Amino acid sequence: MDWNFADDDIFFCGGCGDDDTPDPRVPRQDKTLCVRCDRVERQVRRYRITVPRRNAIMRFQRDVCALCQEGPPIDHCPDAVSFWHIDHDHRCCPPGGSCGRCVRGLLCLPCNATRLPAYERLPNVLRDSPRFNTYLNSPPARHPEARPTARDHAGPRDASSYLIDAFFTAADHPEGNTLNP
Repeated sequence: MDWNFADDDIFFCGGCGDDDTPDPRVPRQDKTLCVRCDRVERQVRRYRITVPRRNAIMRFQRDVCALCQEGPPIDHCPDAVSFWHIDHDHRCCPPGGSCGRCVRGLLCLPCNATRLPAYERLPNVLRDSPRFNTYLNSPPARHPEARPTARDHAGPRDASSYLIDAFFTAADHPEGNTLNP
């Protein structure tokens, strides 16, 4: 298999505008998108929300997990599996998809796969965590401030261009740092 790309074949992602040619070994459903944007597009379709809606939820959460308040580690490779997982109420829709109305927020893998499910399996009398109860009773996705604005239409927020911009903005303005050091 030939891994060389012709010099005149310049790729620009239709989602984020990055000009980083995607790795041809990584499958993408939409060949006009980079690997990261394609992954986000598949994720939002599965949970029946839009990319701007996902971005608005992420903005409202200040780019951290809604439960543990951790952001992606600095060494998280943007081409790796998405750090963010869309959480929805499984009482409304079964695992593996959503109607879109039951989306609660964006969580990191440990919170979405183990911490929250373990907490939800507890009897009500044992559910005494203020952080988990606040999340479950008032999920970030249901707040009016988590509605899309014009800036949420600028491509997936975990695209490398967004992460680089956020990194330099955080370095210039440490008080507004949304990425972990």
